[in-house]
Parts: sequence; structure tokens; C-alpha cells
Amino acid sequence: MPLDFFIVDTQSPPVLGLKAYIDLDMIKLVLSVSSPERDAESIVDEFADVFTGIGLFPGECNIHLDPSATPVVHPPRRVPFALQNRLREELDSMEDQVIIKKVTEPTDWVYALCVVEKPKTGKLRGCLDPRDLNKAIKRPQYPLPTLEDITPKLAGARYFSVMDARSGYWAVKLSEKSSYLTTFNTIFGRYRVCRLPFGIVSAQDVFQHKIDKIYEGLPGVIAIVDDILVYGKTKEEHDRNLRTMLERSREKGVRLNPEKRTVCVPEVSYFGHCLTPDGIKPDPQKVAAIKEMTPPKNRAKLETILGMVNYLAKFAQSLSDINAPLRQLLRQDSEFLWDKQHDVAFQKMKDIITREPGPVLAFFDTSKDLTLQVDASKYGLGAVLLQEGKPLAYASKSLTDTEINYAQIEKELLAILWGCKRFHQYVYGRHITVESDHKPLEAIIRKPLSAAPPRLQRMILQLQKYSFTIVHVPGKNIPVADTLSRKSMPCLDENFSEGMDVQVHTVLSTLPVSDAKLSSI
Repeated sequence: MPLDFFIVDTQSPPVLGLKAYIDLDMIKLVLSVSSPERDAESIVDEFADVFTGIGLFPGECNIHLDPSATPVVHPPRRVPFALQNRLREELDSMEDQVIIKKVTEPTDWVYALCVVEKPKTGKLRGCLDPRDLNKAIKRPQYPLPTLEDITPKLAGARYFSVMDARSGYWAVKLSEKSSYLTTFNTIFGRYRVCRLPFGIVSAQDVFQHKIDKIYEGLPGVIAIVDDILVYGKTKEEHDRNLRTMLERSREKGVRLNPEKRTVCVPEVSYFGHCLTPDGIKPDPQKVAAIKEMTPPKNRAKLETILGMVNYLAKFAQSLSDINAPLRQLLRQDSEFLWDKQHDVAFQKMKDIITREPGPVLAFFDTSKDLTLQVDASKYGLGAVLLQEGKPLAYASKSLTDTEINYAQIEKELLAILWGCKRFHQYVYGRHITVESDHKPLEAIIRKPLSAAPPRLQRMILQLQKYSFTIVHVPGKNIPVADTLSRKSMPCLDENFSEGMDVQVHTVLSTLPVSDAKLSSI
């Protein structure tokens, strides 16, 4: 039975003493205190050395050149008198850190140094101008992970941390031979870069390969270039993964930026998106930037804006319809004349991206069933990828002039083919359910191939690499795919549509002409 104790400020003697309370089992003495579990920030504090200085990854890297390349030598660029002392200080600092070394002997390649003043700090930064060298470099072509590559690993994650590898490429040491290829000229003499310099065309490939090797095999750790993501389904799992990442960083000479770290949060910005326990959202900073955009004054500005919006297209259900008037202005055979309809389209495009509450796309989970909803209207195709009723991605496509003339069953099958190709990375190699509101597809897909019309035959052949079951669902039950298809407008680019290469090949194969005549045609 719980008892209430009242503490009063009085000189009266207590009714019961401490011994009486203990004997009556009304209170208990606690003789030991267990220390609470250390939080993520305290774990980070244990690795203070990892957040100081410039890192040095294991091994060296080489710059491989085309043997037929002709070396180029550039004279030093002039530097304003007011900046010369500050430039000298920056060069001396880099030399003290063994980022650069003085060169006195002759070298085949010599570049100019670009001096850039940082607007916030006023600090000078020296950058190579390696355009000539880049033309001669043989890139290793190492694949750079994309957000689509990593999001399946994040299914179920509820805690996230993001770290930034300090000074990035400078953590990679160049071999001495390669270092002489980076010799640059200044008014104070020549220097060579001892670490991987920014601006070299192969730098990203080399750095990504190094960072992948460093964190290879660690659970809950992903690195895209210098942004390192740590995640976990529980706080304990996250903290365990964070500790192993920091231990590996210390072991392999990785140094992290203390000003650019986010530790153990439920939402985090990562590569232009916001990662949450429910899925992925547009990055608030990018949404805010789109909200502040003003109508473009020329075609180049419009291309930049549409490129930025297209980065978030997977969150928009009907983007192809809304920005169709804007895309028409990009056609080479049209003038850039901005009028009221473009103002309306521009504002609608901004509204659909910046709407509140913002869209959330679930993380793809390889262990869950996958559903592809598709639909075709007179002018467009729509598709949405779902797991447990939650959208993973939206897509829409405008039909070409040729495809607009297809029979409806051909458009509906084209929607399935296009949807599978559009989401190939998700649907290939597993059985999926395809939901369509066109019931005849269920029968046509079960018939022998020879019983289908030629155009459907070609589409069915292209679908053979996918494993799926078509299920008829009324249009009212697939509103998103239906909306996406009906919101699409006639396609504005002049590229061939899906499957057109197969159709053209079929025509060529049956033309009654000789090979010589065909070549002349």
C-alpha cells in the first residue's frame, strides 16, 4: 500500500525515526547505484582525437596518364598585392602540414594556382587549375553509391548519425611520382601536392574506393564520398554501430569534422533528402530553396530550375502534367516567351514540391512483398511502387505521338512494361503483383504468345525477364496511378519510346531490298 509523505519545516520531533521506518519496511536503503548507459554524445567524446587534425588513409594512390598525352606548363598567375602575404601564409601552413612540398627540379607538368577568398572567413584557398591534366588522366571509374542504392538497407532504422570526413581528399596520400604531376606555379615558386588534390577528375573515384575499404563490413555504416551515415533500429544498436565506426576511423586514420556532425537523431539530412523512421522526405533546405525561386528570365535558368525540381520528382504525383508548359519552352524550335500559363505552371510546380505536410516515401524492404500499380490514359502512363500500401516512389510518363494512337490494351500493357523498366532495380529478380484497372490484360498475358497481336507480342517478350502476376483492380482503388497517367501531357522530347527499337528492327528485317540498297537508304 503506497504511503504519502509530507515534508514540513517545523521544530517538532519526528513521529518515527529512521530505524522504525526501515523495520516497518516503509523505506529501503539503496547501497549501490548502477551508472546509466552512456549516450551517443558521450561515446563521441571518447574519440576526441578523431575530430582533430587532417586524416591519413592507409596506402598511397597513383594518377594514371594516357602515355600519348602532351605535358603542359603554365606560368604563375598574378596575385593582387593585398593578398600576397595571406597567400604566402596559406602556402606555408600547407607546407607545414606536408600537404604540399617545394619543387626545385624540372617537371613536365606545371599548372597555375587559382586563389579564392572565402566570403565568410576571408581565408584564402589555393586551388589547382588541372584542366589540361584531366584530359590526360585515365579514370578508374569506381561506382559512386546513390541514395537509391542505400535506402533498402535503412528499412526499420529509427536512429541516425551523420559525420563528415575532414578535409576529404587530403586524407589520401599521393605516390611521389604522381605528386610531381600536380606541380603548380606561384609567385613564390613551384610546389607539388602530396595529398589527393581537389579538381582532379579521378579524385572522386579514388576517394570513394578508399572510404569503402575503410568501413567495409561494419554494420549500420554507409559512406557516400565524405558523408558517413550511421544508423540503427534501436538506440542500443545505433550506439554500438557508432562506436565501431569511430574505432575504425581511429584505426584507419580518418579524421572527422566536429562542426559538421549530427549524432543520434530521428531525422537527419543526407544527400539532399531527409531520412526518418517512416521513410525518406525532401530535404527542408531544398524545399525552402524551391519555395524562394522566382520565374526564370531565359532558357538556361529554366533548365537549372527544372533540373533542381526533377531531383525531387519521385515525391510528386503529377509533375509531368504541371511542368509540361515549362518543358515546352526548352524545345529548340520554340521561342522563350513567358506568359500567364507559365506563371500558373511555375507556381503549381512549386506548390506540389513544397506542400505541407510533405510527402514521405517508405524505405524499400527486400523482405516484404512488392506491388506495382500502373494505369494508362489517353496521353500518359502512371506508376507507383508500393509495400504494405505505402508508396516507395511515383513516376509518370507522357506518351509520344505514336503511342497516343495505340489501342487501349496496348497502352495498358505498355504501362506495365514501362513501370517494370522504370523500377527495374526494385522489381527484377523477385515476384511482384501488378495492379491494373484493365481486366483484359489478365487473359492476354496467359494466352500463347502466338495468339497475341504483333505489338503486344513484342511487349510481352520484353516482359519475360520479370516475374509478376497481373491483378485486376478497379480504377477507383488505384487513384494514384490513375491520377499520374491522366495528369501527363504529350511527350515533348523526340526520342523513341519504349520498344520502338524492336519495332523498327522488325520492319527492317522484312524489307524486300538487298543489303546494298538498304545501306544506301
